[in-house]
Amino acid sequence: MIKVTGLGASLGIAIGSSFVYENEIDFNEQAVLSHSEASKQLIEKFSAQISEFRSKDRNDEADILDAYILILQDPEILEQLNQKQDISIDTIYEIFTSTAQIFESMEDEYFKQRAEDIISVGKHLIFNMQNIDIKISLDDNTILIASDLTPADTSSMDLSKVSGIILKEGGFTSHAVIVAKNLGIPCVIGVKELLDNITSGESITIDGSNGDIIISPNDNQISTLQDKQGKIEKLIQNFTEEKYKKLGLEFRVNIGSLEEINAFNHSFLNSIGLFRSEFIYLDNSTNPTLEQQSIVLEKITQKFTGTIVYRTLDIGGDKQVSYLNLPSEDNPFLGVRGIRLSLNNLDLFDSQIKSILNSESLERIKIMFPMISTIEDFLEAKEFVNKIAKDLNVASPPIGIMVETPSSAFIADKFSEIVDFISIGTNDLTQYIMAADRGNSNLSHYHDPLHPAVLRAISNVIDCCNANSIEVSVCGEMSSDPVSALALYILGLKTFSMAPSAAPFVFDVLNTNSEINKQSTKETILSLNNAQQIRKTIQEIIS
Repeated sequence: MIKVTGLGASLGIAIGSSFVYENEIDFNEQAVLSHSEASKQLIEKFSAQISEFRSKDRNDEADILDAYILILQDPEILEQLNQKQDISIDTIYEIFTSTAQIFESMEDEYFKQRAEDIISVGKHLIFNMQNIDIKISLDDNTILIASDLTPADTSSMDLSKVSGIILKEGGFTSHAVIVAKNLGIPCVIGVKELLDNITSGESITIDGSNGDIIISPNDNQISTLQDKQGKIEKLIQNFTEEKYKKLGLEFRVNIGSLEEINAFNHSFLNSIGLFRSEFIYLDNSTNPTLEQQSIVLEKITQKFTGTIVYRTLDIGGDKQVSYLNLPSEDNPFLGVRGIRLSLNNLDLFDSQIKSILNSESLERIKIMFPMISTIEDFLEAKEFVNKIAKDLNVASPPIGIMVETPSSAFIADKFSEIVDFISIGTNDLTQYIMAADRGNSNLSHYHDPLHPAVLRAISNVIDCCNANSIEVSVCGEMSSDPVSALALYILGLKTFSMAPSAAPFVFDVLNTNSEINKQSTKETILSLNNAQQIRKTIQEIIS
């Protein structure tokens, strides 16, 4: 028996037999097609797969392959490929990997994962040049193990036979993880070094909640996991509309891609607490037109019938978009990002605001400005929106801010008098309060939202909003974590915006502890010295 631990990415228990999927390039294999002919064939292949995916309502995978085609047609990559007629396999691989490295070097997790897409497209192009068609046959209860999995990889697989997925690499928003969540397949990521020696055909279990992997488990371990799976299924079934409404709290969801829009399937969670609009820009090779932005917004309003909190563009600094030609910065997290970028690039801001104000569902939309640190920035941005609304002869929607800087948290009393709502972005707020880059693994122990300094800042914001009778929510990762969500509830929060898959688990904890004496518990946790003490106190309440 060998036990290893990765990162749980899709909840659930899987018990089965391992299958190691290898999709590495054999550089000794000669090319039989030119890169241009292979690219043409690959685009045709992707287009056929897109049609098949659309017909089966697998729109998230279809969207991914659409992005793959855009990568194959990227002008910068094409220019490098076309410099030579008889380009070698090694050179093609170098072109794609060097392009990917530019994205990989960025601190933003989204860009890191787009690097994976670029490398994947490069591999598929090389396989096509070599006339290699990868097809596999899977048995029932297969635990699929791979470096990564793309729609092009899975299109020929019978995923109904896959009971679990282990990815040696990848992130929480990688396409393979999204597919796993869509299909309800437990998934663990980030175990490259630990699983390098595993072979196909081994007995294996995975726990998507904590990332535990057991190779050659014994009967007791299997029985324990089966019991846990039964409890998870019961918990999910207990999350009903009737019980949710009785709780008296509001759950909204965070959405940051077309894949997440298409994958959403909660019938009674119909409001978005955070729409990350930057993906419209990140997924494009050119500045998106007003029409393109409007089409995405229309898809959202068709899928979600409740409130939609539309966060304006949150790029800049570490989130570089090549066609915007943004300057590099020494301290990107302290640089021109969020509302600062919008106010410095009014054409961008104008197009985005017009796409919102032209929506037929404007009465359900709220506009939220990110990276607000001064009242002056908020008032300037609000005035810009109001002017466009007047020109279009429409009413301005409710306008609010994300509180994610210490300055906005400290003067929440002033902001709560002039904004229509506030949403607390706990990821960045923690980073700034603790002066610890959330992307730096050496500082991860500082980046804990349950640190008393962070909780006191959050508590102040909630108290100020409640005193002025304006809506306050949390849209950071705290809302998706049951322990942290209970801490927020104790502090007086009533509106939570979270990852959709987290909703049943957060509900279970909040529903079970809804009668807690919030005031006395609040005083207790805010008096403690560190995050460890606070976490222990809340976990004792849950248990």
